[in-house]
Amino acid sequence: MSAELKKDIHKILVEDFSQMMGFDKVTGLLPPVTHRGKTITKRFSGMPFIGDNYGEYSPKILIVGSDIGSDERGSDNTFHDFETKRSHCILSKYYAHLAGTYMTALYLLRNCEQFRGMWQDSMCGITAQGALKRLNASQIADVAHAIALTNLHKFVTVNRKGKSGADDRNWIDHDKEFAIFIEEVKCFAPDIIILQAINSISEAEIEQIKQAAGGASVYKLTHPSTRKRGGRIVNNLIIDPLCKQGYKEETL
Repeated sequence: MSAELKKDIHKILVEDFSQMMGFDKVTGLLPPVTHRGKTITKRFSGMPFIGDNYGEYSPKILIVGSDIGSDERGSDNTFHDFETKRSHCILSKYYAHLAGTYMTALYLLRNCEQFRGMWQDSMCGITAQGALKRLNASQIADVAHAIALTNLHKFVTVNRKGKSGADDRNWIDHDKEFAIFIEEVKCFAPDIIILQAINSISEAEIEQIKQAAGGASVYKLTHPSTRKRGGRIVNNLIIDPLCKQGYKEETL
């Protein structure tokens, strides 16, 4: 990642956002709130993942998830910096979520010279996890480092363990949080934005996102961990939904 992009993202998400929302710039903690007799503390979940080579390939891809899921920092009492976020995205074993994420990226980058030899048409009929296993660790890392990953919702319940459920798929202050997301998108300036399992966002908000990215193409995909029968097969998870939404490589 470029030092300038890193600096700009940090300013937006830590300096500006902490002032807007009132969270601690070191711990990321928001003041506790009481809901139905239970005290809830949330933490800013931290920096996005930005691949080392983001921006060097065409198309530039930003993949947006709904929320971080579990409190990945736990007892460390702080939020992800760029390096700790990297450790959660560059792994030795990939489960359904990241497998689907990286196969989405590879499909979109498949005709870029760096990635042309990685894509196999036979990958279309198997799960994203199965397809990713056809690549070696170095190839997977190359795909990961070509893209950026962030989340729409920026807060996580402290010490939350399970990733399932909608505990943190909500707004504390919609206008402030969506505004900071738009500023983040402007910094990334992607060509393609993939909204992963985000169905609550309005068409007007999608237009704002497109404009913030200078006219980027925005597509909605289901979560790669879907339990729908056949839903994790590459063709069903990635290719058909993109094509139904008007994806055409020659228009990029």
